[in-house]
Amino acid sequence: MFICCKSNKKPKVVQTQTQIPPLQAQTKQSKYQIRTSNDQDQHSTNLTNMEGTNDKINLSLQEIEKFILHDKKTLEQERELVTKLIELPEKTHLIEFNWAIAYTNYIKEVGLHPGEITNKILYDKYKGKEELVLDKDYVLVNDQVWNVLINIYKGGPMITINDLDRKSENNILDQSLKVFASPSMNDLDKKQGKIRNIKQMPIKELQIVGLENEIYFCYLNSVLQCLMGIPQLNYHFLYTYQSEYKLFSYAYALLLRKASKVHYKARIVAKELIKVLQKHFSIYEMHDSSELLLFILDKFKEELFINNAPQLNQPQQQQFKQSLTFIDELFHGQLTSFIKCSNCDKISQHQDPFYDLSLPLVGKNFMQRKLSIQECLSNYFKEEMIEGGWTCSFCNQKFRSIKRRVKITFTPNILVLQLKRFQSYPLKKKIKEPVNADMELNIKNFCVPEIIDTKYELQAMIVHSGTIDQGHYVAVVKRNQNFYLFNDDEIERLSLNQINRIDSAYLFMYRRKSD
Repeated sequence: MFICCKSNKKPKVVQTQTQIPPLQAQTKQSKYQIRTSNDQDQHSTNLTNMEGTNDKINLSLQEIEKFILHDKKTLEQERELVTKLIELPEKTHLIEFNWAIAYTNYIKEVGLHPGEITNKILYDKYKGKEELVLDKDYVLVNDQVWNVLINIYKGGPMITINDLDRKSENNILDQSLKVFASPSMNDLDKKQGKIRNIKQMPIKELQIVGLENEIYFCYLNSVLQCLMGIPQLNYHFLYTYQSEYKLFSYAYALLLRKASKVHYKARIVAKELIKVLQKHFSIYEMHDSSELLLFILDKFKEELFINNAPQLNQPQQQQFKQSLTFIDELFHGQLTSFIKCSNCDKISQHQDPFYDLSLPLVGKNFMQRKLSIQECLSNYFKEEMIEGGWTCSFCNQKFRSIKRRVKITFTPNILVLQLKRFQSYPLKKKIKEPVNADMELNIKNFCVPEIIDTKYELQAMIVHSGTIDQGHYVAVVKRNQNFYLFNDDEIERLSLNQINRIDSAYLFMYRRKSD
């Protein structure tokens, strides 16, 4: 999939009445207006909007209770309150899905009164030991929203996620994983034991520079800015080798040297790297930044051992290609799928390495609230039913369908997450579902229990504006404890408030927390 800008002209932002005031550190109005509209222009660098407010909500329980008891409250007031409350964290209470949809339509004045909350449907399924599925059987809301709705609409009963944490025949696989022994070094790749934690690696911070866009290179520039924001990677390419025969690595090292020698916000061109890239594909055509990132990492990995490889036969060469490289130290993770045979009770496992995770975007949620990265991960790792036949390798029993659970059995130092925003089938379109980046991320729930080092912090984002056929990439990267917007050769420092408003990112990089 290839999406990029079709022009090297800088985007012109139409000024509106609603604008973000300039940062205190700036002496003039920022040329980039932040908005939340998902219908972005093809070259817009606007990341989110300012319509309404996402500022921290500070409503007391007394104020909420006063609203509930008010006899003459309007539907508009209710919509405003619930819309604010639903953005609060700690989603713990279940609401039956169809009622939630009916309420959403009602509160938007496009549907009938939803009646009492129909959680009895969920309660009956729960008592019948049926599996309840998020965004199919129920939606999650926080305690404040539940209190408002149950007092206004009655019904019930109240069901929380703690009620779902039970042991039954329906979650027997979860039980097995809880007591699953720590994977041995035979199950996990033995080479993973050699991977250092990111805090053990030397670092090199670069000067903050812009990258000139000669024609269609915004997809390349955004990827390079993300990589240049990893100080461990900078150190490796600047100081650990000097081989001119490793074309990709040497070209990238030359770019880093340029960035180390120029002044703040200088403009440079990655011409050596562009020259090498054009030998592999049509670099002057539109390309996808996520695919390009994996392509570059693969070339780095290949070059890091190819010149040192001894003369080997074909099978030995394939084994040698699995050797550990510095790219693996930073980006390598491992997924393991678990399938429990209901006949012999044995668990089949299959390991797969990963350098990024491609997360599906679920449909619109309750009150059309924005998704979080944590929710996208939950959807990716939820238990799934495998159709089409499966045969147990232990007892040879055949099944038409069976449940499979995937867990992370080795966590990377740099976690790359890509959202599936571009759809080619059945219709070719870009999915504009708004997703807010979690500034900090804990993936413990998606790992086997023995992995404890699971906390990450946001390092970079690549944002795509426009359509699937024509658009523009920019990068938001953390450099020297601050976030910067890199729009080719234009650079702007962003506040945390502006970062929290970005909801149209396409790719995320999280780095393992050092504490």
